[in-house]
Amino acid sequence: MSDSQSSPLSGIKILDLTWVYAGPYCTLLLHDLGADVIKVESPNGGDHTRRFPPFRGGASGYFYSLNRGKKSCILDLKSKEGNEAFLSLVKTADVVTENFAPGVMEKLGIGYNVLKGINPRIIYGSIYGFGSFGPYAGRVSFDPVAQATGGFMSQIGYPEERPIKAGAGIADALSGIYLALGIVAAIHEREHTGRGQRVEVSMQDAIFSVLEESVVRASMTGEALGRRGNLDETGAPWDAFETCDGRWVMVCAVGGKNCASALRMAGRDDLANEYGDEGEEGVAKRIRDLLPINKAFAEWAILRTADELETRMAELRIPCGVVKEVSELLEDPHLKERNMVVDVNHPSLGHIKTYNNPIFFDGESVGLTKGELSLEPKLGADTERVIASIDKGLL
Repeated sequence: MSDSQSSPLSGIKILDLTWVYAGPYCTLLLHDLGADVIKVESPNGGDHTRRFPPFRGGASGYFYSLNRGKKSCILDLKSKEGNEAFLSLVKTADVVTENFAPGVMEKLGIGYNVLKGINPRIIYGSIYGFGSFGPYAGRVSFDPVAQATGGFMSQIGYPEERPIKAGAGIADALSGIYLALGIVAAIHEREHTGRGQRVEVSMQDAIFSVLEESVVRASMTGEALGRRGNLDETGAPWDAFETCDGRWVMVCAVGGKNCASALRMAGRDDLANEYGDEGEEGVAKRIRDLLPINKAFAEWAILRTADELETRMAELRIPCGVVKEVSELLEDPHLKERNMVVDVNHPSLGHIKTYNNPIFFDGESVGLTKGELSLEPKLGADTERVIASIDKGLL
């Protein structure tokens, strides 16, 4: 898949006006699928993440991770010249992406209605905090705000604690993934209709859409799940269990058989017999007594190392895994063999490791190949070439 000619989106040209995380993550995914992505950046410093840490050699590792392989063109969209140049580029583009506040593109004179008048095949992708319509439209948002208003934060942490956000920008990431999916679907539909369309994703919508059983449960029972830490009523023992070497292992024993197997492994045949029923009564008992079941299992787990606990649970076919730090994952043999951790010798950042695209086609990754050097663009590095392409009708 490293050969752009054989990539699924080879030949697709994207004018990318997005910045920070959600939008650039979307276009990074599309780039890895073969699209040619041109970041259209402001002359006032470009994408803000060019100034986000960590830094080395005057370069931002954050910016690199989201923008490798893209091009950069500086256009002042508030000026007549920059505006006209952008509209000229739209004539031969396939996709325009933006994540400004609703109405900004219209104020600049380059909203969707204008663009589709110039190029009826254009696909216009937007990410907003709350969408372009509805009572909250126009409100500003960041990832934690989306996690809060979308219901995600209400389920993170423990009941006695205040709500907390997920560590990673999950709302940003989901929004980027959803927009990429929508754009790919719109490209496919265009092959049949010859027309482009507008694709919109709201960060609040994206988070709300992955609340799993919480939504239907609240609808059916009137009760929200709330914060429950690592616990889940679908299984027992079910928690992150501390081991004698100071590490933690997440164990998810689902059903009576797994519960009984785990408890027998822990030397508690009495509890295994009591809670091993696969019927409805057994389910009810495990839900009721999850905490004491966890406590009994924890007393055995704390006498084992993390590797031993993981191995013994795996032998029983009980889902489990050691809680790993990101620094550990950089050397994880499984991730490395799957090409998810890629070594890069960057001219400014030096030797670094970065994450790869998790999509595989016929066993081959669509992202970086081992040893490949795919750099982020210097601000405006491709401006002259992009502007020169206008006269030729090319991008």
